[in-house]
Amino acid sequence: MKIKKIALLILLVSTLTFGSTIFMTEAKVKPIDPPELKPDSGTLHIVTRHASNIQTLFRDRFLAHPLAINNGITALEFSAAGSAEGAKKLMENPAKGIDIAWGGGPAVFNTLNDWGLLLPIDNITLINYINSKVPDQIAGADTKLNDSSGNLIWVANAISSFGFTVNHDFLTTHGLPVPHTWEELASPVYYIGAGARAVSMGDPPGTTSNTRIYQIILQAFGWEEGWSILTRMGANSGIYPGSVATRQAVVDGNVGIAMTIDFYGTIAGSENPDCEYIIPEGQSIVNGDPIAISANTDNKAKAEIFLQYLFDENAGQTDWMRPGLERLPVNELAFNSTYGKTRTDIYALYNDTLVNEGIDFNETEATAHLRACIYYFHNTISESHTQLRETWGEMITQLGDGTITQARFDELVDMLGAVGMTHEESFTVTTEMQDTLKASEYEEQWLAFALQKYSNLICELGGVCEKTAFQLTPILISTIFIGILTIIFRKRRK
Repeated sequence: MKIKKIALLILLVSTLTFGSTIFMTEAKVKPIDPPELKPDSGTLHIVTRHASNIQTLFRDRFLAHPLAINNGITALEFSAAGSAEGAKKLMENPAKGIDIAWGGGPAVFNTLNDWGLLLPIDNITLINYINSKVPDQIAGADTKLNDSSGNLIWVANAISSFGFTVNHDFLTTHGLPVPHTWEELASPVYYIGAGARAVSMGDPPGTTSNTRIYQIILQAFGWEEGWSILTRMGANSGIYPGSVATRQAVVDGNVGIAMTIDFYGTIAGSENPDCEYIIPEGQSIVNGDPIAISANTDNKAKAEIFLQYLFDENAGQTDWMRPGLERLPVNELAFNSTYGKTRTDIYALYNDTLVNEGIDFNETEATAHLRACIYYFHNTISESHTQLRETWGEMITQLGDGTITQARFDELVDMLGAVGMTHEESFTVTTEMQDTLKASEYEEQWLAFALQKYSNLICELGGVCEKTAFQLTPILISTIFIGILTIIFRKRRK
């Protein structure tokens, strides 16, 4: 009888707690998909992370090319996707009729493949053509993905390195040294108070290139030290919503150092002569930018024609080098083309990228804990950025005025960089975060963890000791009640 009363009580409290939440959840029930609409046979539908300038340039040049004209391809329609999940929704929607996925990095494409959304290329002529243009690896980085049966899934269409772009005028004005490694950016030297920021970093949910930089740092320095470096870098930085805004901050002179992929750095230099792209010494990687055919394509043959164009050293590969794009082709023969011979600057960057000895990057690991890394950063650095800046600033101030010693400062750095998730847990967490409610729960816990950590450090520094308790959200309340009920029933059975 007591058990029934307890269960009834929990049901009542849960109902009251979740009343509005349940209503909102029901309001978000997935609508019925509209009737399937077959795309015009002359139109290729592409889901992409590429910017509008890339879309426009390739659309105009491809549609004017004999390959498009002779094969009846009259239009390219692009749908933007900011994440693997966004691409998934578009690729699964029959009304969109997506034929091609293009751009977003290997981790995104590996995830799409794991979801069964990519179609293996089985056209032997096309496979042989691609293999004649693209090596299997460039500077140790895979440029292709083959499944367990040897089928070609995706191919890199361009390559990039990852580093930072500096604004020499900003650094000179603020008396800051030119950095050459990631860990330098975590130094107190690059902390500027009074609202200024020395560094710009992109919030991971909005930028795959900056996310890849953070994963490079985690693999280069190890999980614990990597997160400590990222946390201090974040404290020295302004956090921006995407890679474009992150780059623009250094071009405009609002910051002195920006996290950028190589071509963003090249473009920055063309827009502002004070800007220079730097590859961190021995701490970068070469990354392929993939393209693949959608598993739900209605225009497979025409999609293959587009791929043929993109890997041609006299066509799509030279397009990557055009003004405003400034990217590195994956087919080195493009530098022997008429236009390619004029881009000695890009060829120099290409060669610098190949000879830079980077880290041994594990792509499988990067994909396996991608979501956990994205949202752990988002909550412990981006969402709690005000508290992080305040804590780091106070630490630096007290070190500077002698209130704390260097040894004590180092102890506090360890506390600041403490990680609320182990390396092993990050893989399980990424899998569990496919469930929306579970993802929200993890995000809430990470934010609460970060706020508590920064509050504790302020207390250690002699500030107001306001302990930040975990917020009793509906999810956490439910978890607590279920746990209590489970314990009671277990005791009952005994």
